[in-house]
Formats: sequence, structure tokens, C-alpha cells
Amino acid sequence: MALHRNKSFVHIRDFYLIHTFLETGLRVAELASLKAGDFQSKSLTVQNGKGGKRRTVILSQATQKMLKQFLKIKKQILCEPTTCDAPLFISERKSHYTTRGIRKRIKFWFSKCNLPENLSCHSCRHTYVSHLIAAGVDLQTVRANVGHASLGTTSLYGYAVKEELGIELYQ
Repeated sequence: MALHRNKSFVHIRDFYLIHTFLETGLRVAELASLKAGDFQSKSLTVQNGKGGKRRTVILSQATQKMLKQFLKIKKQILCEPTTCDAPLFISERKSHYTTRGIRKRIKFWFSKCNLPENLSCHSCRHTYVSHLIAAGVDLQTVRANVGHASLGTTSLYGYAVKEELGIELYQ
């Protein structure tokens, strides 16, 4: 437990924080506002997305398992509340994470992994969308999951994926 600081297991929380970003495509503000009760067995409910919109994010089986595991760890190891109205992610100071705090944690781990400095929380969102499109998920489902108002916004990722993977894969 190399990063066991002040009797908090920040590395455990951060691991799940990063995985949640990569596996859900949430915006930073959406992740910061998540409550434990927003996680149902197969989905996450974003209560206040961009433009004040509410949406349901469908989760893969691996992500469902990961979040169930996190809630168990949160309660048993981190000794944090898991009631429906409790924040899903709590900072080292045992307070609700701010968007700035989340960005700082993500940047910290990206730098520890020697990843390019231009990567950000939003890069995780791009990665999520790109992986869904590359896996053949239809654009309408991707659009609904990430909360894009326009299918045109989502389709831009499709062009980028085609460029990156090579057009021959799509013919």
C-alpha cells in the first residue's frame, strides 16, 4: 500500500475513479455529482448532465462488476457511507469531490504513468466513445450513453476511429 496516506487508501479510490471515467464516458461534473444510489445493477443514472439533462448510462458487465466491487470496498475498507444519497467518490478530505479535485487526481496518475501531458479527464471520454464505435455499437446508442444532444457530434468520433483503425476495416 505504497500510497497509504493519512489512513486513507487514495490509490484504491483513484483506481476506481479512473476506471469509471474510462468505462462510462462521463463528464467530470457528472462524475463528481454521482451518488451511490445512481448505480443500479446494469446502469448509472446521471441526474444532472450537461444542460441539466438526466440520462441513463448502460454499463458493460465488467463495469457493473467493477462498481459493485467498489461499493463493497468503499463500505468495508474505506469506511465510507454507501447510502443512496452518499457521494460515490469522496476526496481524501472525506468531502464531496470537486471537479477540480478530480482533474488533479487524474493528472497526477497520468503523470505517474508517463502519459502525455495533454491527456485529460475528457480524453477518457473520447477513449470511451471511440472504443464503443470501434466495437460496432450503433451511433444512436453511443449518443444516448454519452449524452450528446446531436448525433452529428457523436458521428465525428466515428470518422476519427475510421482514420485511426484504417478505412479497410470498414469496407
